[in-house]
Parts: sequence; structure tokens; C-alpha cells
Amino acid sequence: PFTESGIVPDALLNPHAIPSRMTVGHFLESMTSKAAAAEGKILSGTPFIHTPVEEVRKLLIKHGFHPAGHEVMINGITGEVMETEIFIGMVYYQRLHHMVKDKIHARARGQVQLLTHQPTAGRARGGGLRFGEMERDCLVGHGAARLLLDRLLEKSDKTVVYICETCGHIGYLDARRRQYVCPICGPNAKLSAVSMSYAFKLLLQELTSMCILPRIKLKERV
Repeated sequence: PFTESGIVPDALLNPHAIPSRMTVGHFLESMTSKAAAAEGKILSGTPFIHTPVEEVRKLLIKHGFHPAGHEVMINGITGEVMETEIFIGMVYYQRLHHMVKDKIHARARGQVQLLTHQPTAGRARGGGLRFGEMERDCLVGHGAARLLLDRLLEKSDKTVVYICETCGHIGYLDARRRQYVCPICGPNAKLSAVSMSYAFKLLLQELTSMCILPRIKLKERV
């Protein structure tokens, strides 16, 4: 699109970006710049010693512009005049140096943290994509139970732990006997394999180190 005087704007701004960010001063600067360029003198657009808005409006009217900075624009493809008036002004802008090609990231499998066995964080380390509480809540709301299990267990830090059926304590691997043994009930106890998050297993072990003994009650396999 271009104006009646043939000016093509460098940048088009979505008006919805202004109220939420509370940057109305952006508009005032733009109007003041337009008036200053037309008048050929320096005006202040700062909030400290700014030129009064009424003075800016008078200067715009003096040079044949709309007092609010609006202009009629023409469609560059059809040549028709656009139905709505569009606010146009002069602003000093800089390009923000955040590019999509520097941020795009995906991963199938890769490094995991030594402590929690969960994927590492960060693009530089080929880390996983964070699936947080709010993302989880969305899947809960949709009833996508299998997808939840996949994201939060299967593709994260799933591990198999052997639990004593008698006392509910975590067993350990006896290398000589080549079997899992309960540290409380001894080698004759029956242990069952239970799939759980490695972070949860770590929590149980940390509680045990604080002299708090959590026990896992096992039920019959459904």
C-alpha cells in the first residue's frame, strides 16, 4: 500500500500490540516526528520536555495532514482507495536480533542428566523440549491419558525398580547371586518389577537417607 503522496511504509504495525504493552508514547513520538519533519524543526517527543499534543495537531493541520496522524492509503495491487484511514508516522526503529533459524530445535533421543535420568536442557546440548505443568493440564483436559504417559514417563525417565512384596522396600541387585534382594527381608523375599519415574525412585532414596522409610504397597496385576 502507498499514500496519496506516493510514500510506501517501511513497516506495518499491528494496533493490538499497543494497548496491552501500554506504549501509547510510541504513537505520540510518531505524530511529533511527522510534524517536526513537515515543519523542518526539532520537536521533543520525550515524556520529560515533550511538545504539547495540541501544538503537534496544529502543525499537522498547517501542513495539510489529519490532526490525528491518519492518512488515506491506496491498495498497491488493485489501485483502489482503502476504506479505512491508517495512522502513519515516522519512527526510529532497529531490528531485533532474534532469528528463527538460530532458535529452531527438535530432538528424538540424546543426552540425559546423570542424577535424574531426564533429558538435559538447552539447545546447545541437544536437550529435550520442556513439557511443563500447563502442557500437562491441557492433555488432562483432553483426556489424552496414553499421550500423557508417553510424554511424562516413556520418553522421559522410565526405569524398572524391584519392590519387596512383603515390606514394600526397594530391592538391590546382588551381583554374586545374580538376583534382586530385599535389604530388610533378605534373599528369600519375593520381589516384583515395577515401572516408575527415575525421579520418583530418587525421591524414595533421598527420603530413606533422611531416616524416613517409604513403603510401596503392591496390588495384584490388573
